Amino acid sequence: MLTYNLSLAGLSLAGLILRSIFPRTLGLAWATPDFPLLLVVFNAMFRGPLPGAAGGFCIGLAEDLFFGRFIGLNALAKGAVGLLTGFLAKSIYKENMWVPVINVFVGSAFSLGVVFAIGHLAGYRWHFTVVFYQGVFELLFNVCLVPFVYGPFFHFADRRLHLREDNG
Repeated sequence: MLTYNLSLAGLSLAGLILRSIFPRTLGLAWATPDFPLLLVVFNAMFRGPLPGAAGGFCIGLAEDLFFGRFIGLNALAKGAVGLLTGFLAKSIYKENMWVPVINVFVGSAFSLGVVFAIGHLAGYRWHFTVVFYQGVFELLFNVCLVPFVYGPFFHFADRRLHLREDNG
């Protein structure tokens, strides 16, 4: 389990670096893929709601600290996504490619909604149409990445988590 968590932390750091260097000019509507969100969703699918929420909170907090704006906003959003995804994927056949696609779609939409709602409660006046437009393209980026990144993550998580079960 320790190797899984350390590997997840390393993957999260790599995802944050990749997100920060991904040129916004290549994206549509200034949207970029949310690599940390993919890790939150995939982790929650394998570990369940509470570990998924804890992992999501930690990854979101790392993202908040890494980018240095709105500290706690991504932590709450990604923690909620981890909890939701963990509940949704509790007893679903994870080998089916549609399962992570649907979970990433739901998780991306839910994360966007949480960020928008908490931002408005905190006093930020983002225009809904701009957030919606940018969010739709981010959601599409995330969903399009699933076929490329889920297979390696599936094998990584399956191997690491089953080693724990085999060793007791």
